[in-house]
Amino acid sequence: MRRKQFMRPAHLAAAAALMLVAPGVAVAQQPTAKEVVFVLGNNLFSTPAFAAVENGYWAKRGLNVRLKLVASGREITQALNAGEAQLGGANMGTTTASARASGNMIKGVIPYYNDAAYIAVAGGRGIVGRKDRGITSDAKSLVGKKIGSLAGSTQEVYLLEYLARNGVDAKQVQIVNVPVPDMPISLTQGVVDATVPWEPYLQQSLRELGDNGLTVSRGAPGLVADVIGVLANEKYIADNKALLETFALGLAEGTQFVRQNPAEAAKIATYHLDGLNEADATEGIRHMAWDPRISICTDEGLLKTGNDMVSQGLIKGAAFKSANEFAERSVLDKIMEGNPDLFADLPPLPANLSECKGALK
Repeated sequence: MRRKQFMRPAHLAAAAALMLVAPGVAVAQQPTAKEVVFVLGNNLFSTPAFAAVENGYWAKRGLNVRLKLVASGREITQALNAGEAQLGGANMGTTTASARASGNMIKGVIPYYNDAAYIAVAGGRGIVGRKDRGITSDAKSLVGKKIGSLAGSTQEVYLLEYLARNGVDAKQVQIVNVPVPDMPISLTQGVVDATVPWEPYLQQSLRELGDNGLTVSRGAPGLVADVIGVLANEKYIADNKALLETFALGLAEGTQFVRQNPAEAAKIATYHLDGLNEADATEGIRHMAWDPRISICTDEGLLKTGNDMVSQGLIKGAAFKSANEFAERSVLDKIMEGNPDLFADLPPLPANLSECKGALK
């Protein structure tokens, strides 16, 4: 499965509606839509954005959002830094920490893939192995094996934390850098013994391996804070609050659509991800959470994940002092207050840390 190379504009739905007007009927002059380029991953985490485009949630609010799909969080932050996009969709913990450590001062605005009841849970990630290479559900079966992982990514953090949690030193395995879209074929061809993919490549790998495939770990809690959300440069956020509120409303509506219509959302994802198997998308979405709220659990996970990356030497720099370095809350708080219907189907948020699940060690 390869990513789409074109950018899909959100105003197409509105344009299609205008084409249905009968000849001779006068149409009021439409105001020019504000254009936003949103760069995000070629994966199922981006499904709420796909739904927002296809269902016209941005177009009806006067935004022409063009989606640009790339293969990694690093490409997303590079696009933001270069001014190729105004907004990016990536991990608000690991990606934000890496970017800020290198001087790229971005922050999250609103999540769209998140479980606000958890400090850390990675529903859309996992480790898949080949049975014929001796891989089992026991982490120690990975000792001496070649594992494909994306360097410098949330996948790498997931793998390293999984190994450490289960008493395996990372030096006991051979970790090779493999782009996530290439993981299924690398595994089926036996180039590696196991991989650490995200959805839909995780489910694709299991389907293609058949009886020879094994889930070593999937969606484990307590390994890494996995909050995918809208990222932007701090100055852009400060200068564009009204636009961001409009954008966040459309995305919140798209996120609610995915929660309430997972099968339809899976089909929509196939329009944007070349070669995506609809059954893979449906199963992958089932393992994922779509809560755009930021809770006390979310804050704890973002801050601790960033500081764990510092202490483990994955990024350089001083420790982060506050979750406010990872997320600008004003936009989300405002749309939640003014649009409770977009969040009414979600469970109550934990009131204190003791109620949060998936604690990081």
